[in-house]
Amino acid sequence: MNSAFTPPIYSVSQINQLVKSLISNDPRLQYVLVRGELSNLKQQARVGHLYFSLKDENALINAVMFASNAKNINFPIDNGQEVICLAQLDVYVPRGTYQLNVIAIEQVGEGKALLQLEKLKKKLNEEGLFDTSRKRKINLYPKAIGIISAKNGAAISDILTNIKRRYPYCDIYFFPSQVQGNEASKDLLRAFNLSQKYDLDTLIIGRGGGASEDLSAFNDETLVRAVASSKTPTISAVGHEIDVTLIDLVADARASTPTGAAELSTVDRREIEQRLFDASNQIKQLLSRMYNNVIEKIDAYKNMLKTIIKNNVSLFETRLMSKKSVVESLNPRAILNRGFTITLDSEGKPLRKIEQIKRGETMTTLLKNGKIISNIKDVIKEE
Repeated sequence: MNSAFTPPIYSVSQINQLVKSLISNDPRLQYVLVRGELSNLKQQARVGHLYFSLKDENALINAVMFASNAKNINFPIDNGQEVICLAQLDVYVPRGTYQLNVIAIEQVGEGKALLQLEKLKKKLNEEGLFDTSRKRKINLYPKAIGIISAKNGAAISDILTNIKRRYPYCDIYFFPSQVQGNEASKDLLRAFNLSQKYDLDTLIIGRGGGASEDLSAFNDETLVRAVASSKTPTISAVGHEIDVTLIDLVADARASTPTGAAELSTVDRREIEQRLFDASNQIKQLLSRMYNNVIEKIDAYKNMLKTIIKNNVSLFETRLMSKKSVVESLNPRAILNRGFTITLDSEGKPLRKIEQIKRGETMTTLLKNGKIISNIKDVIKEE
């Protein structure tokens, strides 16, 4: 460096202001016509200012169109349209950024990228890749979940946090990949092919929110066809509610955010605990009813058995008394109570005929309250 020349020292603000002055004083940049494709279109609801980007194949520039000019737009403005803008190039000094201050805007036609995407979407749709009939049900009680996302992105953190909170019972396999940039589609395909080698119940593919042009990798035809043929049910979680990618359409389920993907892929353990609690109560109630029914049946059988035994005992007693009466009526001694006597020979055998006894033998006569022993002096047979 030449010691004779000492360059001035500028503050950051001075540098930015200097650039603004150079641009503002350049007549070529006072009013310019810029052609490009609309992207990231947003409207400030309260005031009506439009904020968007213009892009081509190689570059992108931010733009603003204030409400006083935006009210003059005479066509439905949307992302993907190719337009020509009349604008002034301006520098925003506090951040050192430059943008187009758009005064008027004219529609040229739909952007080339949007046309190509629509053609591909139509082709895949005609092939049936988006049919709801081919969508598979997500297993809410998985043993293993795979995740394809950026290694250090917020998406993987959100998914992991919510799965572990909701369902800390499954294994999680992470397949890191680029999610934007020129090589993102190839890297996503590599990660997807690797995931197919694992026994997974669900595969989540996604990223956090971003500009629409950052989502182009998720519209890659090769990647979309691969996901369509996945052996594992897939959930897309691109994290952009407005822009729907082809991966969203071909996946078995779509979540608008990574957190939503975690909710779609698992059941909340609190729900499991509640179901177990309810099932436990139902089992207890069932067992209680069964126990009460058994007790009631036992009591009924016991009463029935008591009745049967009582009836049988009564019947037995009646029959016994009847038999007792018969037996007693047949008892030879029963006649003694009626005033009769029984005569026995010397051997104690009843005497029925006169021929059974002889003179000089001993005879016993039984009375009601005693007996008489006699010697036979004479035997007289009646004719």
